[in-house]
Amino acid sequence: MKTDESYSNYMYNFIDTICKKFGPRYSCSEAEKNANIWIKQELDNFCDETFIDEFETRPDLYPQGFIKVAGILGGISPLFMLLMFPLPILSAILVILGIIVLYSELFLMKEWIGFLFKTKKSTNVFGIVKPTQEVKFRIIFEGHSDSAKEMNIASFKPLSRRIIGVTGLYFLFHTIIFSLWKFIAQIVSGASIVIVNWGVVSITIIDLIYFIPLVIIYPLFFLLLKGFLGKNVVLGANDNLSASAVAVAIGKHLSENRPKNVEVWIGSQGSEEVGDKGAKAFVEKYGKKGILDNSYTVVLECCGAAEDMCVIEKDMHQAVYDAEINNLLLQAHSETKSENSDLLNIRTGSLKIGACDACRYIHEGFKAAALMGMEHVKNRAVNWHSVKDAPENLNKKVLSDFLEVSLSFIEIVDKKFSS
Repeated sequence: MKTDESYSNYMYNFIDTICKKFGPRYSCSEAEKNANIWIKQELDNFCDETFIDEFETRPDLYPQGFIKVAGILGGISPLFMLLMFPLPILSAILVILGIIVLYSELFLMKEWIGFLFKTKKSTNVFGIVKPTQEVKFRIIFEGHSDSAKEMNIASFKPLSRRIIGVTGLYFLFHTIIFSLWKFIAQIVSGASIVIVNWGVVSITIIDLIYFIPLVIIYPLFFLLLKGFLGKNVVLGANDNLSASAVAVAIGKHLSENRPKNVEVWIGSQGSEEVGDKGAKAFVEKYGKKGILDNSYTVVLECCGAAEDMCVIEKDMHQAVYDAEINNLLLQAHSETKSENSDLLNIRTGSLKIGACDACRYIHEGFKAAALMGMEHVKNRAVNWHSVKDAPENLNKKVLSDFLEVSLSFIEIVDKKFSS
């Protein structure tokens, strides 16, 4: 479905206004809250219903909180290598514990260490456009209002990033191996491997072999941590105000071109960058009410600066995205391409490191998919978690392309339930 230039201007101005009016919007900040209030006021102009939902979360837990905890556990582990038997085994135990924290929080989102972090309040904002006839189905489109802290490692040169990543991670396995080796060797050989004892300190031949490489790999481990612990909160124009802008523009268009039997929810979640917490709260509330039982959710991501569209098949949280919706998105792209030959190309892909709100719906058994803007070849968003993620680096045509595919998707689904 072809849209005119007024929509691309509207979406760009939506993003630009929020960035200038509220600036960076970290999870649970006043800026995030006020941005969602502003979005609701915008939705009030053309939606039949609008609402803001408040929820509690721990914004400091994900991802920086658990990275710091895992980093501290790994960082202090070498200290125990120098102690008398059996204390060197603590080096391996601390590293393994750090890896468990990292895996359980990053990939499984268990929140086992949540008690270490304060609870704060965040919000989601949504509007509803009703069909002209009976509601037979529901489609939810969402972006997110919050923006992330800068990911320093994303700006490293590829070779530097690879060297720091591989060497920094090797430090963990280096410590596990030598901790176990020293522990077992002291059981088998006793004092024969000891070079010097001084109080609780016991230096062995194994320690010399362990500590010499640490001159290089230990600093690189901390460089790796620093790469994930940026302090600056970015503007998040592409990731992900662009998707919120497309969602709102969907509502604006549908208010004058209503579907027959499909009700459309459009909105912007809070606290996505800290573990999809807005979507988690949304699914918990509306899943219990049955709103999501007969629905599709399309999570829009990075819709303002892209070289390709990408339909996601699975992510790092072990979520397999709904094939039924994915096929409809591909069909919508194909039909839009027939009217807009210059439309962005589309492909499918998986997120080995990365995810989006869709996983929260999928884990609870609801149908959800994601349409994301990507670089060519790599499944990575343009200017991802970078200070370059600003309105001036967006492309109005890309915004229009995502809007047109989304509107075509609604049209296809509405025809399915209107026949």
